[in-house]
Amino acid sequence: MYNLRFKLLAPFILGTLALTVVLAWYAYSSARRALEDAMLLISEAKTEQSSGAMSFLQRSILTAAQNMVTDQRIRDLFTEPMVPDPAGKIADWLDIVIQGNDYYRDILLVDRTGKCIASSNLGYIGVSYADRDYVRRALSGLFNFGEASVGRLTKKFTATAAGPIDGPHGIAGALILICDLPKVVNYESDSVHSERAVFTALLSPDGLFAAHRDRNIMGRADPAFKALYDNLSLKVGERGGAVNYTLFDKAYVGYAEVENIGKWLVVTSGVTGEVFAPAYRVGMVLFGLSLLFLCVVSLVVFRFADNILQALLSLVSYAKRVSEGDLELKLEPSTRRDELGILHNSLRNLVDVLQDMIRKTQEASKMKGEFLANMSHEIRTPLNAIIGMAHLSLRDGDLSPKQHSYLEKIRMAARSLLGVINDILDISKIEAGMLVVERSRFNLKETVENSLAIHQESAKAKELSLALEYAEDAPRLFMGDTLRIGQVLNNLIGNAVKFTDAGGITVHCRRDGEQETDDGAIAMRISVTDSGIGMTQGVIDTLFKPFTQADASITRRFGGTGLGLAISSRIVEMLGGAFRVESEPGHGTTFSFFVKLPPAEQQQKKAEEELPLSLAFEKLDLSARRILVAEDNEINRFILEEMLAPTGVNLFMAANGQEAVDAVKEQNFDLVLMDMQMPVMDGLEATRVIRSLEQGRDVPIVAVTANAMEDDKAKGLACGMSDYLTKPIEPAELLRVLHLRLGPAE
Repeated sequence: MYNLRFKLLAPFILGTLALTVVLAWYAYSSARRALEDAMLLISEAKTEQSSGAMSFLQRSILTAAQNMVTDQRIRDLFTEPMVPDPAGKIADWLDIVIQGNDYYRDILLVDRTGKCIASSNLGYIGVSYADRDYVRRALSGLFNFGEASVGRLTKKFTATAAGPIDGPHGIAGALILICDLPKVVNYESDSVHSERAVFTALLSPDGLFAAHRDRNIMGRADPAFKALYDNLSLKVGERGGAVNYTLFDKAYVGYAEVENIGKWLVVTSGVTGEVFAPAYRVGMVLFGLSLLFLCVVSLVVFRFADNILQALLSLVSYAKRVSEGDLELKLEPSTRRDELGILHNSLRNLVDVLQDMIRKTQEASKMKGEFLANMSHEIRTPLNAIIGMAHLSLRDGDLSPKQHSYLEKIRMAARSLLGVINDILDISKIEAGMLVVERSRFNLKETVENSLAIHQESAKAKELSLALEYAEDAPRLFMGDTLRIGQVLNNLIGNAVKFTDAGGITVHCRRDGEQETDDGAIAMRISVTDSGIGMTQGVIDTLFKPFTQADASITRRFGGTGLGLAISSRIVEMLGGAFRVESEPGHGTTFSFFVKLPPAEQQQKKAEEELPLSLAFEKLDLSARRILVAEDNEINRFILEEMLAPTGVNLFMAANGQEAVDAVKEQNFDLVLMDMQMPVMDGLEATRVIRSLEQGRDVPIVAVTANAMEDDKAKGLACGMSDYLTKPIEPAELLRVLHLRLGPAE
């Protein structure tokens, strides 16, 4: 029986094994063909795209050169007898042309002997370019491209174009246009990317790689590269085609085409072994699986393997590109009715949904950012006038107590409104993960007392008591963010006053040893207890969600944005703590939280404390300093003028950015206070222009603006501003900038 079983099974086993080998080889070959076809299609598309971009760029540069040589300014310069340009008018005009185009580096004008007679860069004047082939061709009447180069460190691609300038008696000279070209392909090598990915390279007729994935090759001219250019350009001809070549002992496969303007060779390729490695793995996997299952399904797999494999590889390739972020790739609907067809169409629908969600999210995020920026700017501008005028008025020592009280109420109300604006901006920062906390020395008891003082008037109006119980054994001096802790306290106390009609509010502060660890920080628990309306557990569960109030009737009765507790919860978490809420409807509420704060050193003596702001401004002697204020709002100019008056500084006013630029050109300043949004020329552009001037290169430029978004600050610092102050202007911040940038006059 054993022999019979062997005789029956042996032919089947041997046949199955042979069929498995054949099927595995067939799968490998099919996968390789599919990969090769797909790779060639992708390579051809990338090559044609890069070739077209190169042609367009070169055609654009030649067109620009042709337009420039017809300009009357240039023609007048070459009118015989040729008149020199001592005033530099042509140089100024050429510099303006360069400033107006991001890609132009320098423009030179040479006479018929090849000597430079005018240039945007005065260092070229007098230099002879008669030995340059492109200059000789231009003087013979041809618009042409000359030498191209790639920076060894910057990897920036530079090309030179030249064209003839007609004079009264023929060609009188030539124009040379030196351009830093934008990236037609990715000039930089990114080692993070897969080595199997195809990449596009640019090879010049003289053997210079202007773009290549390998930084050691890019920017180099080599005889081997010249030979490679000759070989591939001859092979693909004018129409382009598939290529195989070897470079530095590596075999490459891809697609090449000769660009029709500058005859650059554009090659999109990849290392042969790495490109086809997936096909080999597919064959090996299928070989192993076939050994287990081919005895049952060999005929079915042999018949349908190629069809299924092609469809599966297509889906895998599509899914891979989608997972890498290429959601713009379109997948045509499938007519298959099997599981692959269902998977194909389901994946297509899923990507469509993702594209729609991303588009809507981006639109909503953009609209929200624009709205918040505009709202912040429009409200901060009048608030700056209110708070600034209140501050200036409070400096008057002749005020009666009642007048002083009125002005304090005005300032407190304006700061309350500013708090609402900051809450809205803070919730946006939280959602973007950009909220940060500062670390400085502060007195926790004074912070709590200041928060209670802010709400004293509103509590008094409702006949409510406000009390503080600070534990005797609890420390007072810490290192942390007093502003953020005060923000949390103001929100909790404000809510307690709002939702309490009788009784009072008590703030308790004590040390919470249970929350402390061995890192040296002290855990302080702060509780705000009121005798107000109370809450149910269901309401408590929704308290810390943004834009949430207890219910619609509560919102209508008490108002509020619903942002305060959400922001407070996030701040407490960033300070290493957490919230706890205890409440019963009709019997009041207790909000408590703990924060972990490192202890600080003891306070300095009273004599060493900072002076009041009004005296601090007077003590800062700036009588020998000159400050330029660029501000279009008359009230804001007046506020800055009055704030700075005690320092004795010499102030100069500009109503827009253009006036500020003109003022810097005419005289020297020690500091420029620059608004961002102004007519004629805004603050960003004015800062760029001032930084381009010799006398404005080192002068400190401080933004004083109602644009309070982080993006606005980044733009200001990027264009050359030295510091950034937001409106409403905080006198203490202004004083800090004056000390930092000027200090006492010599």
